[in-house]
Amino acid sequence: MIDFLRQYPEYWSDWSRRLLQGAAVTLALSLSAFLLAMAMGTLLVCLLKSPFAALRRGAQVFIQAMRAVPLLALLLTLYFALPSVGLTLPGAVAGALGLGLQGSAYIAEILRGGLDAVPRGQRESALAAGLTPWQALRWVVLPQAVRTLLPPLLNAYVSILKDSSLCALIATNELMLAARAIASESFLPMHIFLLVGLFYFAIAFPLSLLSRWLERRVSRGHKSLRG
Repeated sequence: MIDFLRQYPEYWSDWSRRLLQGAAVTLALSLSAFLLAMAMGTLLVCLLKSPFAALRRGAQVFIQAMRAVPLLALLLTLYFALPSVGLTLPGAVAGALGLGLQGSAYIAEILRGGLDAVPRGQRESALAAGLTPWQALRWVVLPQAVRTLLPPLLNAYVSILKDSSLCALIATNELMLAARAIASESFLPMHIFLLVGLFYFAIAFPLSLLSRWLERRVSRGHKSLRG
């Protein structure tokens, strides 16, 4: 064990610099993908609640397709198959797009569930008071839904963050690709991937704690309202 740990001080300055650069790319990649997923998820929810059956059906088909397709297959298609039709995407762009497309399907379900959790009478009362449907959504429904939406949305971001490691397979210089390069140079894969696991843990664990704290706050708020 002592011999195992002895390697870290010797290589730490080089390893930490390169892994921190990869971690910065991972954060930027996952955040870009999450914002795309939020935008597309919001659009999908609007389509799901559309009065037009064709739009609702199209949104449902897209959601089911994105949830059924393995993320790795989607990333490889975007990176390797699109050039055959004349569209070449950089690895980071293909990664953010793939993560965002699949993430949007899950976020759409989260948003729909959060909006549906608000009693219908709240919206009807707002409309009866003279608000437009958009004003009722913005000023009455959304403020109540946000409390229940934040914890699952944070969990969705953590999932996207962890799934971004697959982008190493499409030449995206994120944390996992940096780790693979260092491991091939140093011939110390166990040391490197253990360190990478700690990097992911340091990023994801605080978000998981925040999500749990928000869930407890929401649960207490619901109990106080029932009381």
